[in-house]
Amino acid sequence: MSALATTGLAALILSGCTPGSTNPTDPSAPDGTASTAPAPVVSVVNDAVADTDSDAAQHQDTAPDQDTAAADAAPSAGADSADSADAAESTSPANGTGASDSITVDAGEKLALAVDGGEFVEVRLIDADHDSVPVDTGTFPTGAGTDSDSTDAPGDANSADGDSTNPDDANADSSGTTDEAVAGGTTKPTHGLVDTEGGNEETSGDDAGASGDAETGSSADNATGTSGADGSATSGADDSGEADGGGSAESTGTEWESSVDLVTGATYEWEATTVSPDGAEHTATGTVSTPATTAQEELTAKTAIADDQTVGIGAPIVVMFNSTIPEDARAAIEARLSVDVTDEDGEPVDVEGSWGWLYDTDGISRVHYRPKEFWPAHVNVEVNMPLEGVEYSPRWYGKEDVELSFEVGRDQRVVADASTHRMTIERDGEEIADWPTSLGSAKAPSYNGTHVVMAKHEFYTMTSEQWNYETDVNWAVRIHNNGEFVHAAPWSVGVQGSANVSHGCINLSTDRAKEYFDMALHGDPVEITGSSVDLTTEHSDISDWVYSWDDWQELSALS
Repeated sequence: MSALATTGLAALILSGCTPGSTNPTDPSAPDGTASTAPAPVVSVVNDAVADTDSDAAQHQDTAPDQDTAAADAAPSAGADSADSADAAESTSPANGTGASDSITVDAGEKLALAVDGGEFVEVRLIDADHDSVPVDTGTFPTGAGTDSDSTDAPGDANSADGDSTNPDDANADSSGTTDEAVAGGTTKPTHGLVDTEGGNEETSGDDAGASGDAETGSSADNATGTSGADGSATSGADDSGEADGGGSAESTGTEWESSVDLVTGATYEWEATTVSPDGAEHTATGTVSTPATTAQEELTAKTAIADDQTVGIGAPIVVMFNSTIPEDARAAIEARLSVDVTDEDGEPVDVEGSWGWLYDTDGISRVHYRPKEFWPAHVNVEVNMPLEGVEYSPRWYGKEDVELSFEVGRDQRVVADASTHRMTIERDGEEIADWPTSLGSAKAPSYNGTHVVMAKHEFYTMTSEQWNYETDVNWAVRIHNNGEFVHAAPWSVGVQGSANVSHGCINLSTDRAKEYFDMALHGDPVEITGSSVDLTTEHSDISDWVYSWDDWQELSALS
């Protein structure tokens, strides 16, 4: 072969094997088209309303520059313009990565967000004016975006047009229905409230202790529904675990809504973590506010425990309102209440507890907080109730925020046994008294169950229409509203320790009654055993310990 022919063959081979600098598929080429997906766009679904009291209020008619948002999140030449166009068509504009302008939305409804071009991983809603209000992590309706009308399902490598016909689709309902929004996000749904100090590590509820079942107490029924303002699901992505890039394996869908309704006169900040089809995580933030209340009547909240008071280990936190709170307003109120427990060194103490709404009395509503077990001894408890301006009904609104701080004293427990006619007192695990006593007779028995010290009277006149008597007593310690006291009964000393002759009270000698009177604290538990009847949950300001823990949690408006 001639030298000229050899040179020509070599040039032909090289030109066939070496890509040119203009090859559009070369990711290393300076002008290649390979690019990172733009940041998902998060939108507020709620309709914006005019708020004449806020200069920041505006109707979201136009979206922020999505190209700018995408460029900030993932700078790349040649980004797909179709993604930006789709994002710009969102019904409620939002931001890609930074804070959006504040808008005003109606109170009395849940905040709803939707994401286009990606999926939610986590959302946090924070009351910007009150650090004590638990963070609302909300709910993620699953199944959104899986119907045949959905377009641009991010991460679905097998369905470019969004059809959920892939038999391997991890989100497909076993019955074949995929377009019905259901509560989701966790295998054990809670009401989505987390301690602001605890961040994302624990939800409030059974698994999280005092604030909330607050993860504070109760397992919430996150109602099914969608985040669309008209009640329909917004367009979104297939939440399949097989999404390209792995981004959807931990995501929870394209819709989110808060666990509780927004309250009046509040400013909320939301922060959404999203994942784009290429698996990259992004953060979007925004602010919403609600108009001030138009209600005219001031509603107050008072507590049974006084500020700086020292109480017994069985003292519930009792909050009494001066009117009736409608049931549909209770969840939003309860979600704003917080209880923090610290030891003598100021270190946090994990105490599981829950709020419960007791039956109304004489048109007065009340909500109590009790721990699952008694309070630990020697701890400090702080209660925050940011209720100022919160609308309870079209007529009533909260007059002011309420704060309460109290101390739990020593662990003192009383057991009065109707069968042995003895009353024992145990303090911090050590028995300090074992006294003879007389409890209720067969015709007027004392009630089995956990009572608590409610009030003390050096002198008290006891009257009973049922038994037709009026008797003056000394050193009377009330333990229930049904007429049960621990008090001095010098007339029954002869049978104390051997017979039950009272009308339901715990009788002691005068000296012993005085000694107990001096040591008793509000909230000390008094357990009666060995009788023929049991306490019920009715007819007492404090019947909290009559409920089982499961039954108590059902009294939460967030359950």
